[in-house]
Amino acid sequence: MVTRQTIGFIGLGDMGQPMAARLLGAGFPVVSHAHRRREAIETLKRLGLEEVANAHAVGERADIVMTVVTDEAQTDTVLRGSKGALAAMAPGGAVIVMSTLAPKYCQDLAAEATSKEIAVLDCPVSGGTMGAAQGTLSMLTGGSGAAVEQCREALESMGRIFHCGDIGMGQVAKLANNSILFGCAGLLWEARKLAKAHGMVPEALMEILGTSTGNTFMGENWDFFSDPGMWPHFISMIAKDTALAIRAGDDAGTPMLMTRQTRALDWQSVRDGPD
Repeated sequence: MVTRQTIGFIGLGDMGQPMAARLLGAGFPVVSHAHRRREAIETLKRLGLEEVANAHAVGERADIVMTVVTDEAQTDTVLRGSKGALAAMAPGGAVIVMSTLAPKYCQDLAAEATSKEIAVLDCPVSGGTMGAAQGTLSMLTGGSGAAVEQCREALESMGRIFHCGDIGMGQVAKLANNSILFGCAGLLWEARKLAKAHGMVPEALMEILGTSTGNTFMGENWDFFSDPGMWPHFISMIAKDTALAIRAGDDAGTPMLMTRQTRALDWQSVRDGPD
């Protein structure tokens, strides 16, 4: 019988919960703690998840720690310092940062973890909650080839690995991807309003776009992204990720002019206007 690595999973939100469920379904022991909400913990415990008290206890138990939290501040809270998971991990373990963060943040974290003989991968994901539930996420991975192989089975239980290069390159790929996604969102709202202003039913335009050169992932999943319940989260994603993309561009001497235009849109007005 093959002994699976124990996965410490921190961040059981809309993406993290189905990702952890995929790991459990693939036979990985998973430990976690209630980072923000208990409902996910209770659901996953019925699938075999083991609850521990805090992030430090997750690190004590895990061969691989995965984090899917909101931002750099939350990542620091669960990984760094005397109460974080890194301080409790045994040498030879690995940390996989799956939030969308700045490339340099991941590079600095990896340098810190190296002194503890802990490997780090940055591995933001793309594919939304649908991909998380179906195990079809794109795993945009930066780090050493050896670290990728160490974590391959666990990652492949959730989707397809794209090894983008050294640490931080997974984040570069994700920020590039999201810059396109959000730009397409703005263009689609504008195009739908153009159609409606001229008396065309916007849904008829969407059907045409689905089989034409204007087809996009955003258009194919319009109902999901334009749902009023999704919109506040989507706006917060645009604000966070466009800022990260612009900052990464500035660091590399690439001004990201189109992404700056996307960020400058009044997104609440875009959503609230006639459609």
